[in-house]
Amino acid sequence: MDWIDYKEEMPYAYWLHNIKGVGNKGIRKLLKEALKPSRLFEMTKEQMLQTYVIKEKIFTQKAVCHIVQSREGWDVMGRYEEMKKKGIDFYPEFHPDYPEKLKEIPDAPWAVYGIGKLPEQEKMTVAVIGARECSAYGAHMAKELGRALAENGIQVVSGMARGIDSMAQQAAMEKGSAYGVLGSGVDICYPQSSRNVYENLKRNGGILSEYPPGTEPKPGNFPARNRIISGLSQAVVVVEAKEKSGTLITVDMALEQGREVYVVPGRITDALSAGCNRLMKQGADMLCSVEEFIRELHGNYGYRIGDDAAGKKVEYEKGLEDFELKILENIDFYPKSIQKIYEEAVEGEKKEEMPDLKKIMEALIRLEEKGEIQAKGGYYALKS
Repeated sequence: MDWIDYKEEMPYAYWLHNIKGVGNKGIRKLLKEALKPSRLFEMTKEQMLQTYVIKEKIFTQKAVCHIVQSREGWDVMGRYEEMKKKGIDFYPEFHPDYPEKLKEIPDAPWAVYGIGKLPEQEKMTVAVIGARECSAYGAHMAKELGRALAENGIQVVSGMARGIDSMAQQAAMEKGSAYGVLGSGVDICYPQSSRNVYENLKRNGGILSEYPPGTEPKPGNFPARNRIISGLSQAVVVVEAKEKSGTLITVDMALEQGREVYVVPGRITDALSAGCNRLMKQGADMLCSVEEFIRELHGNYGYRIGDDAAGKKVEYEKGLEDFELKILENIDFYPKSIQKIYEEAVEGEKKEEMPDLKKIMEALIRLEEKGEIQAKGGYYALKS
């Protein structure tokens, strides 16, 4: 449809996309004959019946009557301008800014709505997804991934669900751009617990949906929206997922679309790692190091990303002293005693360079004050 004046067609396309029950395939069937939305809007009932029921036999008489009725009381220009005044943009597939990556996927959305920006087509995009009720380890990895990807100019996309999704998006927006794909209209924040992420995405990325404004979140909407999350991405990273998880639906769609799937491994005794570990058994790539993952993305896709991707360690703990960073490297999510931290800190050091226990205690206090670690009854662990 390159030959049509897309600006003139936008209000009619908005009407067409708001006809309940027609769907992506139905819209494409209608336009195969009508060629453009405005011409469909102007067709008489008799012309529609002749074209779609009698001649082409692709719609029932009831369906055609439903389309005709949808025009009654629909103010084409007024309804379109009303949407625009809410700060919502509309991108039917003939719009020049419609995401090219989505055109490649099965059952591509005929149109998407957006608040904020669309993902930049020339930049790489990675989806980070996982469990809503994630562990401290999962939360840490989601944040680390989001931050590192954004620092290297890679866009992060996810579903804005609580847990892994929103944590990765929030961390990415500290350094770059992130995007959320909703199972509701873009004007509806769901879940409400992600309100802060939702507002931040408007400023530091964008919010997308294939559902018209005002559409309430329904269970059936979310599996469909997952194909857009993976469709916008070159690669999908799963941080935590149970054996039976909605996250795995996104993985299935990613594989169907030919996207790479990476998995953050977990302990075999953790229920939250069961889905991830099964994916690895089935051949998904294992993500063992954030730096290595970014280098691999750079090598596989040829995108120009930050200098850190060339092998230089990415430092996420900005504002920390060298000794604090060294202590932090020896602390994880499983609480350790001060004695254990001390033993690991001095291991391999020359006798004259060994730090004393007092210096380590002072570093631990500073790290706790900076929000990097937390004390648990004399033991220390990373703060999730």
